[in-house]
Amino acid sequence: MSKGKQFELVLKEDWKASMPNSSIDRLYDSVSGYKTISNISDFIGYKMPYIFYLEAKTIKGNTFPFQNLSQYEKLSSKVGIEGVRAGVVIWFYEHDRVIYVPVSTITKMMTDGKKSVNITTIDTEGYRFINIPSVKKRVFMTSDYSVLMATKEGE
Repeated sequence: MSKGKQFELVLKEDWKASMPNSSIDRLYDSVSGYKTISNISDFIGYKMPYIFYLEAKTIKGNTFPFQNLSQYEKLSSKVGIEGVRAGVVIWFYEHDRVIYVPVSTITKMMTDGKKSVNITTIDTEGYRFINIPSVKKRVFMTSDYSVLMATKEGE
């Protein structure tokens, strides 16, 4: 099993552990070559009063290129709906860091001419990211997704 698929399993378990009385569902993964089938995101989570559309990405190195977010159009269609949060959870595993990037931040970055999220500069660029508190275990991080409850409308 790939590191990315393993991260998805860890994300789901950490969500359940850090967000009691919530729900998280992994959408069917259409990697079997059916190009006409595509989901809005990897996960749909719910914790009253918010529904979360979460795409999970595992990155080696410093950058997450926006061209790797094939779900961008579908995720961006959720921006501005009251109670809806849409974004990408990115694990930069060489940096032992997990962040949440709202799709609205990605839109702003693209408008500004950016082509990727760079883990070495996100703290200084002035864009909205949410650090997911995480503790490194042997390989994976144990993360506390309850910080996502502090997201603002449009994130």
